Amino acid sequence: MTDNIPKNITEIFHEALEIRGLNIEKLAELTDIPKMYLTALYDADFKKLPATPYVRGYLMKIAEILKIDGEMLWQTFKNENITTSGANDKLPSNRFLIKPLKKRVFTFGFFAILVIIYLAWQGSNLLGSPKIEITNPAFPTIIVNEQNLTLSGETDKQNKLTINNEEIFINDDNKFEKEIFLQPGVNTIEFKIKKLLGKEVKVVRQIIYQP
Repeated sequence: MTDNIPKNITEIFHEALEIRGLNIEKLAELTDIPKMYLTALYDADFKKLPATPYVRGYLMKIAEILKIDGEMLWQTFKNENITTSGANDKLPSNRFLIKPLKKRVFTFGFFAILVIIYLAWQGSNLLGSPKIEITNPAFPTIIVNEQNLTLSGETDKQNKLTINNEEIFINDDNKFEKEIFLQPGVNTIEFKIKKLLGKEVKVVRQIIYQP
């Protein structure tokens, strides 16, 4: 009998969408998750998903809207040993190994020297004012007649980027995008970009939606 075979993550996703009478576009609107990631999950094209910590957050949002168990959804994803485009976040097994005092002091000193060298080398990437290039919308104020708009741009992936206070994933090519749904009239979009140890820069775009 096939009824006892556990469903995989994609099958659960398809079934929950069908039960709730939703499609990818509507789910993207309700969860504020980029449509491309929902499509990747729907099509089992997992290589297009971001790093695992982002995936967990997305699955929890999806579960909340689809009225299913978020932890079950996350556990199913983990059990399938899915590989995404993000880096492996596993910690080494001996990270907290107890060492003799002298050896720990030596290791700490050596690590501190490496950190200083790294900061000196990467100072421009970690300190100062970050740069961001917004490709869409390219101008401070634009007028559109379609409700859906994909914000996009480029900034260093080491920076922290938020759009209207929501943290946005920056891929390995230093690019980002976010699909939004506009309200009639003026929509104010605030980009905030911050370096790890540096300043925060704000860029505001106004999008006028005229149906």
